[in-house]
Amino acid sequence: MPATPDPRSVVHQILADYRQMAARHHAALKEHCDVEGVTDEDFDAYEETRRVTALEADAKLETFIELLTDAFGLPDDRPVTVLGASGAQFQVTPGRLDESARTAFTQGQCHALARAVAETTGWQTVVLAERKCADGYDTCGMGDAVADGLCICQLAHVAAVRPHDGYLIDARGAHDPQDVRAEERLDIVPMSPALWQLIDTAPSWRDPDMPVARTLVRPLLDSLGLPTGTETAEVAA
Repeated sequence: MPATPDPRSVVHQILADYRQMAARHHAALKEHCDVEGVTDEDFDAYEETRRVTALEADAKLETFIELLTDAFGLPDDRPVTVLGASGAQFQVTPGRLDESARTAFTQGQCHALARAVAETTGWQTVVLAERKCADGYDTCGMGDAVADGLCICQLAHVAAVRPHDGYLIDARGAHDPQDVRAEERLDIVPMSPALWQLIDTAPSWRDPDMPVARTLVRPLLDSLGLPTGTETAEVAA
């Protein structure tokens, strides 16, 4: 396992990186100002420089937060915001599998939890795919919206698979796959790299909140009385 980063070193590196970026941005913007610090007549060029520097700052901030999360972990004594489907926001306390967490990681972040369970256990992941495309998707069946013969609008839910009995594991527990198949509405399809890529790039799916999802794996498995084995299970489509 990689060594845990020293938090002090991480903070110092972030401070150094930020100061370097801020100095570059300040110098770039000053080029558009006169000696009194007033923006010159080429306002469009000034605005374009501001746009470019803002994009870099956004990217840097995301990187800094990732570094800080790796170094310090997430707070377990207060909730953090998790983005769900259709713009929903949930307040989830890391490491606490309560109703808010179960809802967030069922309604918009199921793929994050399934991936986190798979990372810990080595279990397979599957997608529950609608047999017919949902209404309201103009891109249905077109180009980048398809992988392994499935359209993005068919992908309804992602879960992990418990090896010894093939049950589907998600934030709400263990589910008999035969119950899913009995509805004759969904197919259970093993996830592939192509399907993961489709989900990761589709605007209709949220970016996976892996830092929070990883904190919920142990509580989920404990709630089901499950050890974290490394076995895998074959899942019939």
